[in-house]
Amino acid sequence: MVEALRKIDWYRLRGHNGYADELPRLLKQARTSVEPHEELVGLLTGEESEVSEATAAAWPFLLELVAHDNTPSREWLLENLCGAIAVAGGSGSDGVHPSWPPAFEASKPALLALLDHSSAGVRRGVLFVLGKGRGDSAPVLPALTRRWEEETDPATRLCLVLVATEFAGRGDEAAVSWLRELDVPDDEPLSRLLVSAATRPDADVILRALTGDLELFLATGSFEMGYDEVLEHVLWLVGPKDFDGMDLVLALVDVLPWRTEALDYLRRLFERDTTDVGLVVPFVPVWIADPDVRLRAFAVWLVGVARAREYRDLVAERVHDHSVTSLGQKVSTLATSVLLDLG
Repeated sequence: MVEALRKIDWYRLRGHNGYADELPRLLKQARTSVEPHEELVGLLTGEESEVSEATAAAWPFLLELVAHDNTPSREWLLENLCGAIAVAGGSGSDGVHPSWPPAFEASKPALLALLDHSSAGVRRGVLFVLGKGRGDSAPVLPALTRRWEEETDPATRLCLVLVATEFAGRGDEAAVSWLRELDVPDDEPLSRLLVSAATRPDADVILRALTGDLELFLATGSFEMGYDEVLEHVLWLVGPKDFDGMDLVLALVDVLPWRTEALDYLRRLFERDTTDVGLVVPFVPVWIADPDVRLRAFAVWLVGVARAREYRDLVAERVHDHSVTSLGQKVSTLATSVLLDLG
């Protein structure tokens, strides 16, 4: 590392908070100490869609640190630094320096070699980086196949599928073919969910997996993944394909663990575009009388967004509903506001 660092004119490279002349010192210190970690994060990461020239130059040295068994807190580096850089690099924004894509592609052999590491945490971290950084899938998919045949850790097996769906979800036909040919055992329903969502959406397969135990799914990402992120990911994969994502969301409204996420998704969708709101308005009479305050409040809000005056009397009945939502809003207050807006 030391000799390779000397070959780069760091004084000419800019990081995210100034010139990168401190990078060689920090990278060398990181071989034996966690002290420079926060400084490295500050210098090498910026906005979620930005990668600097200095970051691209430092990338192979970061992977060298991660690959070395004696590097302190290397999983922290992999998750909090390499993972963040990969997310930004894979964004495709104008803030990504032109030197990043070739630097990332050149690093894939080193990343793929780490898929054989003894630590499942390292393997999952590397898979996260590969999925978010993306680029060319050609060298990645064969490595995923080999790892799939050997991997025994359930969360890491799920991560292997997640990587392929990241490629497939952005139109990579080779990744779609890889997923279609993948032999997923019956006892891995979450992997089946992802394959179904990314290739030939099947409502029953998706619903069975989403309504099951999601603890495994939530444990796979290097970054913490919650129920809402899982739903967003699955709906992103489904997209405008054979199976309508709206039907999936409406089905999940009836599943208690997913109700809040499904309603939040619909709310955000209709706040951006009310084109499909008519598909949901017929549920107003049922939802507005439901014992669950979440459904009652959403139904009242929906009448206002859709300007569905035919349900004005049902909203008027909620003027005396003083139940409070998780956001601290009374249904009665919301109903009064909607009635005034409808005129």
